[in-house]
Amino acid sequence: MKTLVIVGHPKVAESTTQQLFKAGVASSDDITWHQLTETLDVNLEQALLLQADRVVFQFPLYWYSAPALLKHWQDTVLTTKFSVGTAYSLAGKELGLVISTGAAKKEFQSGADEQFTMSEILRPYEALANKTKMKYLTPLVVYQFPYLTKLQQERLFINYQRYLTDPKFNHFVGQEKWITQRLLQKN
Repeated sequence: MKTLVIVGHPKVAESTTQQLFKAGVASSDDITWHQLTETLDVNLEQALLLQADRVVFQFPLYWYSAPALLKHWQDTVLTTKFSVGTAYSLAGKELGLVISTGAAKKEFQSGADEQFTMSEILRPYEALANKTKMKYLTPLVVYQFPYLTKLQQERLFINYQRYLTDPKFNHFVGQEKWITQRLLQKN
């Protein structure tokens, strides 16, 4: 399985979360870490999408959405002709989200500070997947990374790797098989 990680974080070098994630993909040939910049080559971006089985948008949550960098990428690269024209170029591919937020998980519910669940906030991405005939994956959300213990960060590191590479990342059987494969590769 080939995974394309589209990193829409405007300050990757300053982000400890993004640095952990970047280290998590360093040794994988099947993962393309694609950090967005202001300059876009639409043909190259679309070619990267076509090569991937799983596409992951990775970004910090800014005002209940992605940073402008990723939104600009979406508006420029996901043209109607490419995404939903007669070809449906992305059909059958998976769309995942890796989101980081400074608010606590408990705040994303009715009656709490944020008032909305993370699923409600991320609904436009689910709609995008539906419109382009992609399979929408359960998002991987990282709440308050700076407050995670070393052990929690290590677990996140493994969960992130699984999210990018495991076809059945959200099933126990998939987790067991993925871990077994990794252990066998080490020997």
